[in-house]
Amino acid sequence: MVKEKAYAKINLFLNVVNKRFDGYHDLEMVMASIDLFDVLTFQHNSDGDIHLSSDTVITGDPNDNIVYQIAKHMKQTFHIKQGVDIHIKKDIPIAAGLAGGSADGAATLRGLNKLWKLGLSLDQLAEIGLQFGSDIPFCIYNKLCIAKGRGEDLVFLDKKLNIPILLVNPNIRMSTKDVFSRIKEEHLVEHKINDMANGIFHHNIPLIIRELHNSLETIAFEMEPRIQEIKEQMVQWGLDGALMSGSGATVFGLAIKKSQLKHVAEIFNDQYFIRLTKIR
Repeated sequence: MVKEKAYAKINLFLNVVNKRFDGYHDLEMVMASIDLFDVLTFQHNSDGDIHLSSDTVITGDPNDNIVYQIAKHMKQTFHIKQGVDIHIKKDIPIAAGLAGGSADGAATLRGLNKLWKLGLSLDQLAEIGLQFGSDIPFCIYNKLCIAKGRGEDLVFLDKKLNIPILLVNPNIRMSTKDVFSRIKEEHLVEHKINDMANGIFHHNIPLIIRELHNSLETIAFEMEPRIQEIKEQMVQWGLDGALMSGSGATVFGLAIKKSQLKHVAEIFNDQYFIRLTKIR
């Protein structure tokens, strides 16, 4: 049996640069893994099929799940006769801007590479993963990076931030496709990544907080006003900064004093998904 952790991510910086001819958008991002993860287990079976189970309903049809699709692709591509039982223990909220599906997909690539002894490098796994999602290459490595293009052009930053954060999600599922489909010309405002990169390089937390940016916030706030309310409440109640991650609906907050994170976590409605964790 093989076990793999699928780490969630947040975007400290997400700028939409332009719309491409292929329908995708060019992005400039700072992506960081956080200490929140699903656990996937992989085990051989004798019937030759792929069986997927989870402690949470992820998709109506399990065969629509990215984990199943990747497992099927790997089995066919590398002519594997053995079957596999895959179980997902979910802890990352679904469709929450935390790359939970991409993290599970990346963990599947790593896990099957070990289980089936394929001997593929992380670079090779990332290349396969890009066929299934723009965030999967990042989730293969789980290293702090600047990402460009669709998110596949990664420049790793040799830093460990270890910054505590508070995650709040109002149990809303956001469609990344829907959010990106609403991008208009006025959302394409140039925002430089340099100061954020400097803040990370020098571990300057106040500068990192000051440079938090996400071009998709305005769109997501219009779609779901509760996301904006959460962000504003985080700051009103004492955090030094807050930002929506990815296409939402999760908002993360940062504070110079860790005690402030605990204080704000206790105030929030317990019907929300609330988690104190850290940037890895």
